[in-house]
Formats: sequence, structure tokens, C-alpha cells
Amino acid sequence: MFYQRKDAMKSNEILSYSEGFLNEIIDELIQLKIQKIKDPKSNDFNNRLKSLMGKSLEEKKFTELISLGDKDFRKSISDQFDNNRDERTKILGENQSKEIEKRILLQSIDMNWKSHIQYLEQLRQVVGLRSYGQRDPLIEYKKEAFDLFSNLLEKLKLDYIKVLMNLKVVVQPQKTKEDNVKKNDPKIIGKKMRRNEPCYCGSGKKYKYCCGAL
Repeated sequence: MFYQRKDAMKSNEILSYSEGFLNEIIDELIQLKIQKIKDPKSNDFNNRLKSLMGKSLEEKKFTELISLGDKDFRKSISDQFDNNRDERTKILGENQSKEIEKRILLQSIDMNWKSHIQYLEQLRQVVGLRSYGQRDPLIEYKKEAFDLFSNLLEKLKLDYIKVLMNLKVVVQPQKTKEDNVKKNDPKIIGKKMRRNEPCYCGSGKKYKYCCGAL
């Protein structure tokens, strides 16, 4: 985990992390999809897909996805991921878009690692009770700690890809000089301008020589 974080901080190939994680998650989804065919009552596939796609997944789109074959299913999810990335890159530029992905990955690692440490501490406090069931506390701790770490890696991948899958960049419209004038217009804000004051429009001229000229 620490090696992965250190490598991500220095790497200029941050996109390879997200692409690798995405492919692993799609592989897992396809396996869950196969299991659902064998056991229609299982909701693991549905829950994992909805968790990945977030609020952007409409019911119609969800129905379309689950009806696709494995190859088309993989392509559909990959295309949506790539399209979202392309939209961000067009707005922010390639370098800034990569920097955002890197920061999201580092934050995801840090947050999940903190939770993992808390879980280990809780496990340490209760594992001693296993001796009452004739089980070795040390063996039990190692086994459950390994399971927790495996779950940590899975959650890290899912959290990271889920954010990137649903991340949208919103561009605020730039305020024009006219907007600035309206905002500071003394008639609107109830202020009485003195003739020798700098004009509220931002021209740098005195009010009497600008908007207050007779």
C-alpha cells in the first residue's frame, strides 16, 4: 500500500492506475454477472454495478447493460469512463486532468488506510475472546487481518473508479464588466456616490468624469 502511494505520487503515468483498476473491476462484474445467471436471486451483480455507476445510471441504461454480452458490456463501461475523462481533459487540459486523478487516488488511499487501521485495532481488542472457543487468537488475528486487507484493496479500487466514473467538471461563467457594474451600481445597493470617488464600474476614473458625468 505504501509503495503504491509513493509510486503514484512520483508517477506521470497515473492514467495506467485507473485503467488497470477499471479492467479489474469489469472482470469482477462479468464474473458476478455469470453467477447471477446461475442464481437469479443473487443481487451482488446489480448492487456492484449500481455502486460503480452511481446516480448517473438510469434504470433504462441499467437494463441495457445487464442484457449485453461480456464483450459489449466491457466496451460500454469503458467507453463511458473514457468519455468522462475526455470531457474533463477538454476543459482542464491534460496535465491538470492527470493531477486531479492523482490527487483522488492519494486521498482514496489515505482515507481507506485510516479506516483499515481502525478495523485492525478493533480486531486486536476482541480477538483474544476466540481462546474461549479453543481457537488460537494469533492465528485468528492473522487470518482476519488478511481478509480485511483484501477488502481494503477492493474498496480502494471501487471508490477510486466510482469517483472518476461520475466526476463532472462545472465551469462557472465569467463575469463581464456589465455584470460588475450592475453589482456595484449605487442605485441598486442604495449608496450615494460622491463625485470625486472612484467610479463603481471599475474604470479607474473619478465618478464625476465617468458614469456620473453630466
